[in-house]
Amino acid sequence: MKLLDLLYETGIKCPMDMQDTDITGISIDSRKVKKGNLFVCMKGYQTDGHIYAVEAAFHGAAAVITQDEFAVDLQSIPVLQTDDTRKVISQLAKNFYQDPSEKMTVFAITGTNGKTTTTYMLKAILEEADYPCGVIGTVGYRYGDKEYESTRTTPESFELQRMFCEMRNEGIEHCTMEVSSHGLALHRVDDIHFSYTAFTNLTQDHMDFHSSEEEYYQAKKTLFFIGDSTSAVNIDDAYGNRLYEELKEAGRKVCSYSLKNENADFYGEIIKNDAAGCGIHFFQNKKKIGELYLKTPGLFTLYNTLCAASLATLNGIVFSCIQTALHKLEGVPGRFEVVPNEKGITAIVDYAHTPEALRMVLKTAKDFTAGRLICVFGCGGDRDRSKRPIMGEIAGIFSDFCIITSDNPRTEDQKCIAAEIEKGLIKTGCDYTIINNRMKAIQKAIQIYETNDVIIIAGKGHECYQIIGSAKNYFNDKEITQRIIQDL
Repeated sequence: MKLLDLLYETGIKCPMDMQDTDITGISIDSRKVKKGNLFVCMKGYQTDGHIYAVEAAFHGAAAVITQDEFAVDLQSIPVLQTDDTRKVISQLAKNFYQDPSEKMTVFAITGTNGKTTTTYMLKAILEEADYPCGVIGTVGYRYGDKEYESTRTTPESFELQRMFCEMRNEGIEHCTMEVSSHGLALHRVDDIHFSYTAFTNLTQDHMDFHSSEEEYYQAKKTLFFIGDSTSAVNIDDAYGNRLYEELKEAGRKVCSYSLKNENADFYGEIIKNDAAGCGIHFFQNKKKIGELYLKTPGLFTLYNTLCAASLATLNGIVFSCIQTALHKLEGVPGRFEVVPNEKGITAIVDYAHTPEALRMVLKTAKDFTAGRLICVFGCGGDRDRSKRPIMGEIAGIFSDFCIITSDNPRTEDQKCIAAEIEKGLIKTGCDYTIINNRMKAIQKAIQIYETNDVIIIAGKGHECYQIIGSAKNYFNDKEITQRIIQDL
């Protein structure tokens, strides 16, 4: 693509003698720059891309875009300046990949909890209706025969546009994706054409990134003002109810869904919720459409089901496809996932890493636990510290025995993280121990297991690594649990 075309509608002026320069790609990592790439200097939280512009030029960058004044001579390579490189890279990516999402049906899910499961439910429904579908989110980026490890819930804008372009080239015209508050605040999705958007809930999380819960909400809210999507909002959630009213007042296309309010546009009347699974009568505008059954139990499953079914209905998917797809769905990796074994030990791996998610998972498990509920969990380092005692207290309220352990301690002292969790847990009177080695903590839970007990191993879910210091080590809760059980 010519540099002049790439800069279209970005507000950046292209030098006359560079307008026909061929640009072969966009990069923000100087180590990955290839000959002819446009290098965009991005300011991160750990480093600043401006200091790598010379290296990018050395590797063959054809031009550099900066946010700050840049006085270094890059030997005839044009240095173009803009007010905000994070904003402009979104438009650049859209131009380079020729706006692929414009010709697609993209479903975007935001909220603190439930994003991953809802996107997988939607993917299953769309594929049941014979629509090949991609999925982008926390577990990974998957479409066609391609599968990429997830580096973040919502990828950078140029990665997103590349993925949509690849999907279009493979004939995939539908995609479900998670949209994080980080992705919204950092302008990663500014130029995506969303057909349908949904809000699941909002509870405490990411207070290391957002200055307040209100700022967190406002970041989430921006999704619903990108383009002209049709939205489904959970009005049983306090922030969801607020969002619904604000979207209506703004004249946006919005529908409500609820398990409590039969006057909602989409209403689910609970039929079943036990160890074997859950189900609802599904209503649209007070008219019963049919019944939906899932193999995974829990109130959180029912809310995710209602959200996915509402979006699919808005998209015109026939109810029989929704019904069949959800009934066949075996679950989502790392989301209330039972660890298979031949020893009769009930161990469940879940990604719950927020107070509300942990509460929901433990409450669900408690409802069908005939023996003791044993909880193994920790909290991430270099992240929101305020939720640690809250999660400790929640674990103590619902569990019979807790094992505080490591999650991804990163550069923090794990003993300090555990002590902050302990402050909340100790108030409940629940029996507990602290084992900072996560594998030994899982091993302890299995050693003390008795008939009818249930073990919840929370926090990492699908993740196959543990970050200690700056090292990213292979670690998979499900595999490790299986191996320990097998070796009994």
